[in-house]
Amino acid sequence: MNDPLFETLCRKQTLYTAWLKVKEKNTVGGIDQKTVEDYARNVDQYLEELSQKLIAGTYIQQPYREVFIPKKENEKRRLGLLTVNDKVVQTAVSQIITPIFEKSFLPVSYAYRENKSAVKAIRQVQHLVKIEHYTWLASCDIDNFFDNIPHAPLFGRLNAFLKSPGITELMKMFVMMGSVNYRKQWKNTVKGIPQGSVVSPILANFYLYQLDKLMMDKKYGFVRYADDFIILGKTEAQANEALNDVVQVITKQLSLTLNEGSAVVPVSDGFDFLGIHFKDGNIDLSETKFNRLREKLHDAAETGQGFISSKLTETIQGIANFYGKLVSQEKLNKLDIEIIKLLKKRWIRLNPNQTNHLPNQLQTIMLLAEANVLNKTAFLHQYWGIKEKSKDKTKTKKSIQSREAVLSRKHEYRKLESSGFDLAITQPGFFLGKKDHDVTVKYQGKLIREIPFINLKNITILCDGVTLSSNLIKSCAENKISIDFLGDNGAAYAIIVNPTFVNADIGIAQLQAYTDHKSFYLIRKFVTGKINNQLNLIKYYGKYYLSKNQELKTLFPDFSHKMKKLCADVENINPQSLDEYRLKLFAVEGQASSAYWDMVKVLIANKMIFNGRERQGARDLVNCMLNYGYGILYARITEAILKTGLNPCLSYLHKPDGNRLSLVFDLIEEFRQQAVDRVVIALIMKNKNLRELNGILDDYTRKTLSQKVIDRMNNFELFRKKECRFFEIMFLQARALVNFLTDNTKEYKPYNPKW
Repeated sequence: MNDPLFETLCRKQTLYTAWLKVKEKNTVGGIDQKTVEDYARNVDQYLEELSQKLIAGTYIQQPYREVFIPKKENEKRRLGLLTVNDKVVQTAVSQIITPIFEKSFLPVSYAYRENKSAVKAIRQVQHLVKIEHYTWLASCDIDNFFDNIPHAPLFGRLNAFLKSPGITELMKMFVMMGSVNYRKQWKNTVKGIPQGSVVSPILANFYLYQLDKLMMDKKYGFVRYADDFIILGKTEAQANEALNDVVQVITKQLSLTLNEGSAVVPVSDGFDFLGIHFKDGNIDLSETKFNRLREKLHDAAETGQGFISSKLTETIQGIANFYGKLVSQEKLNKLDIEIIKLLKKRWIRLNPNQTNHLPNQLQTIMLLAEANVLNKTAFLHQYWGIKEKSKDKTKTKKSIQSREAVLSRKHEYRKLESSGFDLAITQPGFFLGKKDHDVTVKYQGKLIREIPFINLKNITILCDGVTLSSNLIKSCAENKISIDFLGDNGAAYAIIVNPTFVNADIGIAQLQAYTDHKSFYLIRKFVTGKINNQLNLIKYYGKYYLSKNQELKTLFPDFSHKMKKLCADVENINPQSLDEYRLKLFAVEGQASSAYWDMVKVLIANKMIFNGRERQGARDLVNCMLNYGYGILYARITEAILKTGLNPCLSYLHKPDGNRLSLVFDLIEEFRQQAVDRVVIALIMKNKNLRELNGILDDYTRKTLSQKVIDRMNNFELFRKKECRFFEIMFLQARALVNFLTDNTKEYKPYNPKW
């Protein structure tokens, strides 16, 4: 078959060019949950396989992942998200066919086209009204346009227009492919083009070509942006004729329907188009659009985990790009005020005790009105309202109570959400299997529980005598759910993860660190991070127990001074050979740990006898609990390291030793205190019925401790100005290590939580 366009598509270089665009956008993935980052690790292999499948005619797109986003009022827009692999194919097709389609598209169409935009559409309407003196109009839009395009006429026109059977068949598949919702339920696509498909914008303009051509042939005033358009006439009769022609094309030829409200009115009455109100030759933001933008800003401000979310920044940038060029400074100023009000509410919720000053982060916020940009500090102070008036004390008190109620409910639902993240099995006799989209948990043949794969993050097996089906293991791998196996002492003897292989570039960077002094830097950071976190945990418990424990109170000042001095000593040790540097810093770390465990001994003295830290062969309750908790933490740190492409055997503080996962011991140091020590101390101080026998924790203690450690890992805390779950922080720190080693950042900051 002679099909040069399809042959171009099949070339690996074409696919690679498309991949670069997909990589640059870095948008959310599809049904396979594979990210752009995941794809990048083996991009050459994936593109080669893709090329071969296209050539052989065996390529089949995955279904779209169905998601819903807010549209207006209570409506939602359905989107279909593509896998990265399918985005590459659709992007490649789009890059090949766009120049061909563009040659036929007409100048009255302004959406989804290079050198066209919504701003230019607005300017064209202004030109038609003010310069060409069109005085009557009808504003129209098509009812659920994307979802209602019939396939038969679309495909018929596509066959006649695009002289490439191979690409035409692919585009048909793109359109007809079904979708899968969060429950993995299949939905057929019997009509419409999926919003989220790369080629849908091209097909949308292509399908409405007949409308564009008729309007131009009859010389009506006409401006179309996607399925929204304005029809203009120089007389009322001409405008009515144009509207009748539109209705005939839309209903008879395109088999679509106009939304209600399309009527001819005088231009002098004023009208709205694309969120802009036209009146007396002037334009400004329409009231309807202003209210929708307020809602959009509110949703964006509440999205994400930091004080100023990336979603809010993107939303403000989008408003500036379009409306900032068109609307009055008065309306932009109102939006600026709205932004600051929203951020103040969020700041108070995140930092209830720090409301009397202007946050430094506010200086980074983008403003819209020119005067506010030029006098940013004055504007921020004016609308942040740093000092509260005394007459508002009662109101402030009520708002704090309301805020506390909201925070309480937020905590309740976050806890409910995280209850489905982890499955821990602590006694023999259980069978774990798979049914549809759920993990099934059976005990002695009886169904105990069903857990959706979509929420589950980890399965932990804490005993012998548990059976897992191969179907379950396969589904866990597909859904990136790790399975950890821990022995009676808490040590991980097996970990099942999605096949993740170390990244060659990262591995080379890890090796280079041994020769470019990065290794010395990291050793120093791992040790000081651990010492600071040991000090901070004692400070944390000091808030509650210094007034009750006289010995702790007496020892604390010297302990604090010693830990700070040891951190300073670390900074002053000059690196020589790597082995010698390790020995010197281990000596300092040993002094700090000895002082730390002495303080723990004093802290829990009234509850438990604790003679000091023992690792292997421990037979006392405290050390057994610590070792058991560290085993759970060890497995999670291992997973974080593997997921970021690091080689777990190439370490710095701990000397590499064959196939020993020594990097895990490096990274775990900064997490031990908050992930495990804090949990163990809390359980002991609460007089829980904890027991061990011959160095083995009893079933109740194992179950209680493992659940508390898992709960701790699912808790939120403020990290780098964002709210993150603890297990996410472990991954972020592994990622930070990668970024430092590969020169994406100039420093590595240890995890150092507030106390």
